[in-house]
Amino acid sequence: MSAHRGRRWGAALLGATVFASLLGGGSASAIAGTQPVADGAYRFNVKISFGAELGCSGALINHDWVVTAKSCFATGTTPVAAGPPSRPSTVLIGRTDLTGTTGQQRAVASLTPHPDRDLLLVRLSTPVTDVGPVMLASTAPAATETLTATGYGRTATEWVPDRLHQGTFTVADVAATTVGLSGASSGATLCRGDAGAPVFRENAGVTTLVAVATSSWQKGCLGEVETRDGATATRVDDLAAWINEKTADVQIFGVQADGRLTYSVIDSTTGDLRANRTSAATLSFAPKAMATLNEDTVLITDTGGNMHRVDVTGFDPLTFTTTNILSGFSPYNRMTYDGYGSLYYIHGTTNQLYRRTVTNAKPTGADINRGTAIDTGFSQKTITSPGAGRILGTVSDGRLISYRIYGDGAGGWTVGTLATTGWVAATHLLSPGGGVYYTRNAAGRLDRFRDANPLDGSGTDITAFPNDPVSVSGWDQVLLSARPWTGLVSVFGAKSDGRLSYTALDPVTGAKRISTVSTQALGFAPKAMASLNSDTLLVTDNDNLYRVDITGTDPLTFTRTAEPIGAVGTNNRLVYDGFGSLFLQRGGALDRYTVTKAKPANVTADITAKKEIIGSGFGVPSMAATGKGRLLATTNAGILAAYTIPATGGWTRVDPATSGWSGVTSLFSPGGGHYYRRDANGVVTGWLDASPYNGSGTDLTAFVPAGSSSTGWDPLLSAVPFDSWPDSTRRW
Repeated sequence: MSAHRGRRWGAALLGATVFASLLGGGSASAIAGTQPVADGAYRFNVKISFGAELGCSGALINHDWVVTAKSCFATGTTPVAAGPPSRPSTVLIGRTDLTGTTGQQRAVASLTPHPDRDLLLVRLSTPVTDVGPVMLASTAPAATETLTATGYGRTATEWVPDRLHQGTFTVADVAATTVGLSGASSGATLCRGDAGAPVFRENAGVTTLVAVATSSWQKGCLGEVETRDGATATRVDDLAAWINEKTADVQIFGVQADGRLTYSVIDSTTGDLRANRTSAATLSFAPKAMATLNEDTVLITDTGGNMHRVDVTGFDPLTFTTTNILSGFSPYNRMTYDGYGSLYYIHGTTNQLYRRTVTNAKPTGADINRGTAIDTGFSQKTITSPGAGRILGTVSDGRLISYRIYGDGAGGWTVGTLATTGWVAATHLLSPGGGVYYTRNAAGRLDRFRDANPLDGSGTDITAFPNDPVSVSGWDQVLLSARPWTGLVSVFGAKSDGRLSYTALDPVTGAKRISTVSTQALGFAPKAMASLNSDTLLVTDNDNLYRVDITGTDPLTFTRTAEPIGAVGTNNRLVYDGFGSLFLQRGGALDRYTVTKAKPANVTADITAKKEIIGSGFGVPSMAATGKGRLLATTNAGILAAYTIPATGGWTRVDPATSGWSGVTSLFSPGGGHYYRRDANGVVTGWLDASPYNGSGTDLTAFVPAGSSSTGWDPLLSAVPFDSWPDSTRRW
């Protein structure tokens, strides 16, 4: 051991700058001799805010991920856990001068800590596509090599700098997982707030990330009296395989014939297989069907009819535990989960499709309930779910068919053919969502496909990659299931001052993933609002209709048409069903329009075929669209009314609840039986309807998860329909 390394082991963690107590003025030129970074240089740098008061540094390594130090997200002595951060956190990417407006801001969606190093992968809420990431180094740091570090931490003269700064460092020693650094430029050191700062080499104009800063003696930092020198950084040059695996977006679980569990990771863009592992342990039962709920939870049924929850406890090596949670599943041989709370399974003899609602990420038997028999006729060989309330299946004659599940009975679902031939060889069909499909054939080949618009009911835009499969052989599992990309309920709101809000909820737990308010305003008092898709709203000021284009959700930014795109008359409520029908309430009347474009530019050309559905008596205080030609409304008498409005005309009404729905000021639904209601105090609560279109309220139950049951919700709210496209809410 070198003497220098011994000294570094006593160094302090760089930790996070505390914003609240370290407010300072004036720009500092350096940390004791380092230099400010020129505008536009090293744009891969990020400023991380953990909660309201703590800040660190980091580096963008691809459009969705940032790497930093694990200690940046630590709370006391509690280890940093995988999943959402324990406090709301944001990342500023590509902003050299923190007082400026360049670059991008994103919320932190989830954390992936390295098991053995002070290193953390941070997944962003939405991709950053206009800032170039830094490449990972492929060679180890060498003794006496000169490296550069950049960070937003404390300097020699400033508690909280407003500019990215840099320094050069010499490699003092190299260990298996760390590298020791000493200042190469005069007085260069690392200070609090520089935790996670990128340490990189520059060679012939190419910048590659070698390590991230983790600890330092902090000699020369403002407020420090330490005289010892040196710092430590965590190496990343040898972590390409781990990082590539953790940042890939398709995870597939499987079961081999001998009962061993398998785990594979694929990059959906390239089709590259990033990891492929098999457990040493075997299942203690004979598996029959499986569905993946999330990154570490799989449901597998056995031949005796029991359903087991398989909890993955480790990925390298692959380890797991099993828990028997339900019985009665012996007839069912095909199963899939849509990521939005719906578990589908098919009877092996009758081809009857069933649905259950999952209300917990780690469910027990009580959390997989509200069962509904959909209908017969589901004779697919293999099934998967490509999105909320959707099933994709292959048939023995080679067809690829797509189902949309609304409820139960003959009118509770629709089916379309995406391909008439070419899919006969598929023994397994897999999809994480987002139009990404995989098929396995009997020879163990895994092929990949991409559907440009998986919700349009057409297969003409499906691209195959016959010359570039994931693997040509080796997939010998008897069961396969893809982890669904995370589904979110996206809700836009409007305040009386014209500002907009955006909230993203987990449909299973109700937890808030994103909550943001725009700084800009519409420029008029909003009266009614409908979400067409993830980046298009229609908003009225009373008589006039404007189109609002969402340009970012984190932070929330938008543009709107300078002039109205048309007049729709005095109105009170506006909802869109996700299938082309825009419903507008005016006084006691209900009108329907047909929307022909994802971004309509003119009412006359793009929002057409106005038809009066109900001429009077429709003075409802709240209204939501729940699916194709389906409306839900509350009455002043506290009734919850469900309307069916066929495209051919006419309407019918049933009342799922005859009381208990008074005082609802806003009602919104993305579809799929997810209902949300706001009261006069600004509190939103969730409800689940196991069979949304059966006209019965007996399967409608209150669901009050932590995120949605909260105050402060805007008076005007609208959910993005699950059936809209583009859909930017599906994330892995």
